[in-house]
Amino acid sequence: MTTPSDAATPVDAMLAAANAMDEHTLRAGLRDAARDLGVNVAVIDVVLPFLNAVGRAWERGDCSVASEHFASQVVRSWLTGAALADVDAASTATDPIVLACPPGERHDLGLLCFHVLLVRSGVPSRFLGSDTPLPGLADVCRVVGASGVIVAATRRRVFEAHGGALRVLARHYPLSIGGAGADAEVAEHVGATLLPSDMRRSLAQVVRWHSGDATGVNVSA
Repeated sequence: MTTPSDAATPVDAMLAAANAMDEHTLRAGLRDAARDLGVNVAVIDVVLPFLNAVGRAWERGDCSVASEHFASQVVRSWLTGAALADVDAASTATDPIVLACPPGERHDLGLLCFHVLLVRSGVPSRFLGSDTPLPGLADVCRVVGASGVIVAATRRRVFEAHGGALRVLARHYPLSIGGAGADAEVAEHVGATLLPSDMRRSLAQVVRWHSGDATGVNVSA
C-alpha cells in the first residue's frame, strides 16, 4: 500500500492518507494545494481528481467504505471552512444562483465544489446539497430572489424521475443541469441549459451569464 510519504503526486498522497485515516496529512494536502495553486485551481486540479480517485479505488476494492466516507467528510469540512474563510460577500449578496441535488441524489460534493468556485469568483450562490425536495427548492428560489438554478445528479435516471418538477421550475427560473447524469437530451426534455462536463468551462459559462460579460474568467483565486 502506498504511504503519503512515497506517493508520486498530491492526489496519490491524499489517497494514501485517506486509506490510512490520516486526517492531519489529508488536511495538509488540501492546505498545501490551496497555498501553492490558489483555492479555485486547487479545487479543480486537486480536490475533484482526488474525489474521483477515491471513487475509483472504492470500485476496485482498494478503498473501504469507511475510508471513502472519511475522505468525503474531510473534504466537505475543508470546502465549507477554509476554502470560504476569506470570502463572504458573494454568499450573502442578492440575486443568487441556487444549487441543489434532487431527491435520490446523495453525491453532492461536486456541486459543493462548484458552489465554492462560484462564491470565490464573485457570484452569489446558495448551496442546498443532496436530496433536496424540488417544491422546497422552488420555495427557496422565491424567498432569496434567485437569478438562476443549477441542479446536479450523477445518474440520468434521477433527472428523469423528476422531469415534470424540473420543467415547472424551468418556467420560473433559468435552469441549468450538470453532473455525470446530465446530457443534452435530458436538458432539452426539462427545458434546461446543459453545463459542460469540464468544471472550468462550466464556471466560465455561469460567471459570464450572471455578469452579462462575454469575456473570459480567471479561476486562479
